Amino acid sequence: MPAGFESAYVYARVCGSLARSYLGDKAGTLAGCARVGEVWRVVFGESPPTLPENELADAAEKGVRARSIEALYDLAGNVLDEEPFFVALLRKREFSYLKKLLSAAVERAPEAPASNEPAFEPGFAVEGYPDLDAMFRRTRYHWLIEIGLDDLPSIKNKLDKQYYSELWDSLKTVPRMRAGTLRDLIRLEAELENLIWGLRLKRYYSMVAEDIKPLLVALPGVDVVQPTLDAVKRRADSRPEWESWKWERLIPDTRREGGGDWYFDLRGFESAAHRFLYRRLYLRLHLEPDTYVPLYAYFRIKEFEAQAIQGIIEGIKLEAPANEIAAFAVDMTGGPA
Repeated sequence: MPAGFESAYVYARVCGSLARSYLGDKAGTLAGCARVGEVWRVVFGESPPTLPENELADAAEKGVRARSIEALYDLAGNVLDEEPFFVALLRKREFSYLKKLLSAAVERAPEAPASNEPAFEPGFAVEGYPDLDAMFRRTRYHWLIEIGLDDLPSIKNKLDKQYYSELWDSLKTVPRMRAGTLRDLIRLEAELENLIWGLRLKRYYSMVAEDIKPLLVALPGVDVVQPTLDAVKRRADSRPEWESWKWERLIPDTRREGGGDWYFDLRGFESAAHRFLYRRLYLRLHLEPDTYVPLYAYFRIKEFEAQAIQGIIEGIKLEAPANEIAAFAVDMTGGPA
């Protein structure tokens, strides 16, 4: 175990940092901002740089994510670089950038997208863009060279599955006294992500269970797939069909506009799933202060915050009603604090 990990100190710092975050009702207050520059002033406490609105929005999103990572390093120190679990966890930033990089290559962008990440996996040569061989020959992404970029959605799906597979495998290295319920939390996250993804594929692409199954995240030793396969076989316009389903508690009681028949509200379900995961993370954070759970929960909760701020900015750009933006922000960050 890396030296210098003082669990009580880390837990106290995590709680203090989250108390200052834009979560719950505090996130909703940002919806009162009329322009992206106002959001910048509130979130960063300084005047925004002189940029066009779209570029300022991108800079704000990157700034929120960069600040959360800086705070995480400030909280945990060298444990993030020395513990394989956290190396795998934080690699999500690299996977996210890789998707943008590949999209740029498919669109024949003249340059690779900019990144504010401090470092990538050794051997990941972004300067080789757009040559796949030059970029990925000596990395865990070498399989991209063989399959090419003809099916970008499929590639992004494979990257998602690779991320969870590597994160799950890294749990083997966590000392037992520090593991807590990390395994259960990651299993829960993967299962809920599968549900949202699978139900989207059914709703928007009319895909059936047999075609959806290969696109889901699978983890050795646990079943995070079957609840999704059960869900996509049920009718979206029949409430009785969802009785006794494992995640029935997250289904909103929604009627069609005008008071018509019941239907499965996918967006409402996604919001409920996010709130459930958020609250579980927050609960375990406080129940397991002597483990790595507070750091893991902090990373995930700050992701919710970044997504909420991004959604607020997008809502402002689209001139959406402030109450709708506020409702989104509160839902994304776990509901009222």
